[in-house]
Amino acid sequence: MMTGVLLSSGYESVNIPWARRLEFNQALDVLFTSDDATPLMAFLATCAIA
Repeated sequence: MMTGVLLSSGYESVNIPWARRLEFNQALDVLFTSDDATPLMAFLATCAIA
């Protein structure tokens, strides 16, 4: 549901490549253990279509 709301509000989708799943999971781990979303946001920015 959240994805639909974001897409309908004009946000672009982000594709997370399978080959980078470890990097994604490590960024999620930082978020969940320290409440710091900075590494996850930086990772997602590299996956966004320019």
